[in-house]
Amino acid sequence: MAADVLTRNRSYIIGTRLPFASASVLPAILGAVWAWVYHPAGFRLVHAAVAVLGVLFLHLGANTINDYFDWDLSDRINRFPTPFSGGSRCRLENVLKRESFLFMAIVFFALATSAAAFLVFLGRPLVPVIGTAGALCGLLYSVRPFSLQSRGLGELTILLAFGPLITLGMGYAACGVFSPDFFLAGIPNGLVVASILWINEFPDFEADAGSGKRNLVVRLGTAKARYGYMALLALFYVSTILLASLGVFPLWSLLILLSLPLSIKTCLFVWRNHGSPPAIVPAQARTIQFQIISAAVLILSVFLDKFI
Repeated sequence: MAADVLTRNRSYIIGTRLPFASASVLPAILGAVWAWVYHPAGFRLVHAAVAVLGVLFLHLGANTINDYFDWDLSDRINRFPTPFSGGSRCRLENVLKRESFLFMAIVFFALATSAAAFLVFLGRPLVPVIGTAGALCGLLYSVRPFSLQSRGLGELTILLAFGPLITLGMGYAACGVFSPDFFLAGIPNGLVVASILWINEFPDFEADAGSGKRNLVVRLGTAKARYGYMALLALFYVSTILLASLGVFPLWSLLILLSLPLSIKTCLFVWRNHGSPPAIVPAQARTIQFQIISAAVLILSVFLDKFI
């Protein structure tokens, strides 16, 4: 019995895709650290911590509602699920029911709403506006008839939701102010998370096309979509350099340029293997790792700017 409970609980954790929460939690931490270093007078640690939890809950709600709506669509016909794409349903269908994902989504969105309500109580009345924008990004990305992912708008939605929207919201939650710098600080992470989505659409190409999910990779085809992947990574480096030159990020942030050879290596790998779903898996892993490393470097650079 204990083993069955453990297996089921583990399935719920896998179903949320919790290990991939770095895409949202790290930019939220970046926004909090940025606020602490550059707006120390107004910074409130409790507010920042609650906001990070709210961001996490919104992300998990978006993950689970996405699996719920993809259950009978692309997930059902996906012949090439990977550890990073194809949804989680393919690994959980014998343990969890489709309704479990709807239940989890409702719980996570309710928790995010509770976090927003607490921040309002703490004196941040506009948090629900930002939180609602984030929730709508997660819902409209999947929910039909909107399904932004099927209209070629999913990639842009993810870029905004996992980048500028998070850091802008964190700046307000932590300090009570809106600043263009908070918005700009999230652009690099948004670009990298968009590149994660982009590369994950390569092995899902057949299933997405067959289920009417006409994302940009489906519209372009994997051969042309290679250029899009490379462009997103290139824009990450360009945006980081520009933000450092504008003073949004400290010069320490340029340490991320040391990763350029590895990014070029990944791009060349994608160039050669774009049409082979099983072969593309290492590129998926490297892109996720790059998001974690790049966000960590930006966070570290802000710390270094304070203490050195």
